[in-house]
Amino acid sequence: MKKYCLGLLSMGLAFLTSSVAADLFKCIDAAGKVTYGSSKEPKMKCAPVTAEITVVPAFQAPPPAPVKEQNPKVKQREALENSLKEQEAALSEAKKSLAEQEGIRSLKEVHYQSVLDRLKPYQDKVAELEKVVAQTRAELDQVK
Repeated sequence: MKKYCLGLLSMGLAFLTSSVAADLFKCIDAAGKVTYGSSKEPKMKCAPVTAEITVVPAFQAPPPAPVKEQNPKVKQREALENSLKEQEAALSEAKKSLAEQEGIRSLKEVHYQSVLDRLKPYQDKVAELEKVVAQTRAELDQVK
């Protein structure tokens, strides 16, 4: 029975192949570009294809891997870690600016209070960023 089915299948394929080959034309344009089609193209040299042709399907990329849904705590932790990195960088920059200002003494600053007044905004910025970093670290510890 299996041999009979295989025989019918192969005969069907042979019939299909012969009918397709009879309707296939190879056409060459004036520039030498070769195209294959089921009809003769005008202004091209076309000849019927008599040899057997193997058609290879185009490569299909595998489907993208499904995106796993992350746990909301994992997302929150990642967001806090990114925020902490940014805040620590800003704190480092603020400390650097404060250190630069502490090394400067202008001739206009006759009294030390003038120096303190000039440094106050830099000191406030550092203090503010230290509080923010501490709060973010505390939040990060709670998310664990």
